[in-house]
Amino acid sequence: MAQTSMKFLTLPRTELRVSNLCFGTADLGASVDETQSFALLDQFFASGGNFLDTAAIYAAWTPAGKGSSEKLIAKWKKSRQLDPIIATKGAHPELDSMQTGRVSQAEIERDIEDSLRNLGVETLDLWYLHRDDESVEIEEVLDALEAMTRTGKIRHYACSNWKLERIEAFQNATKARGAAGFVASQPLWSLALADFSEIDPTMRQMTDAMRDFHARTRLAAIPYSSQANGFFNKIAEKRALPAAYETQSVRPINCARFGKIENLVRHSAFSMTQIVLGYLLSQPFPTVPIIGCKTATQLEDSLSASDVQLSLAQLASLEK
Repeated sequence: MAQTSMKFLTLPRTELRVSNLCFGTADLGASVDETQSFALLDQFFASGGNFLDTAAIYAAWTPAGKGSSEKLIAKWKKSRQLDPIIATKGAHPELDSMQTGRVSQAEIERDIEDSLRNLGVETLDLWYLHRDDESVEIEEVLDALEAMTRTGKIRHYACSNWKLERIEAFQNATKARGAAGFVASQPLWSLALADFSEIDPTMRQMTDAMRDFHARTRLAAIPYSSQANGFFNKIAEKRALPAAYETQSVRPINCARFGKIENLVRHSAFSMTQIVLGYLLSQPFPTVPIIGCKTATQLEDSLSASDVQLSLAQLASLEK
């Protein structure tokens, strides 16, 4: 197996020094069995990675059940005597009522306690609000998060799938109070544009305005679906494509970007995967793509992008 030179960065406003690729564990312990899951985690850490992403809701849609990913990570790290940096998420709506938010103080506290128990730790390194509920006042959410920080249950908090307007309002409220605020945002973001409006309208995709906000404030971005479920590689290999990247509204842009990627592959030393992840790694603000791999080959391919930096001209060519 090829050796990977993993790069690291410290997330602004934290002491968390993380690998610049984060291993997403949504499938571990569910569609990926325990033996293979352990092997993938071993491979990631042997390559220098130290940052894992999970969520309380993961596997709730499978026979393995809610919390399976967190519990598998706990079992793995105990068996290996390792202490990875773990980001997990809570305050996700119930799957049968996705439009009903769960960001009350009681729900936040309950989900944090559940994750602490599942992961077998006393403090969560980084905890995301997995979804928002715009009917709840920012101050109420902030009160709940600050209370859990004061009691030592979480070190830092962040948001996932939040609109820019709500993120800005939250950060302004924390400044007024002298609190650290969100230290990261986790949006849907890759070179391929997605359309999840029919599948899950609560998902939030990175926008140009969001990117400007991240660049201005240095808020870290930790994007999920960073490789668009292998969209560009699947085009190249003439395999079935993920539906959310194939709707009439996004397909023309994605096809055009595939052509740009192919052109860059021909005129550089980068592979398609390195360009797709390198696009995110080369942003002008801290960006840690989440890689969700199910096989050793996929993981090795993704890890090869850790030290990729695209030039401004290459970035511009991909976005034309």
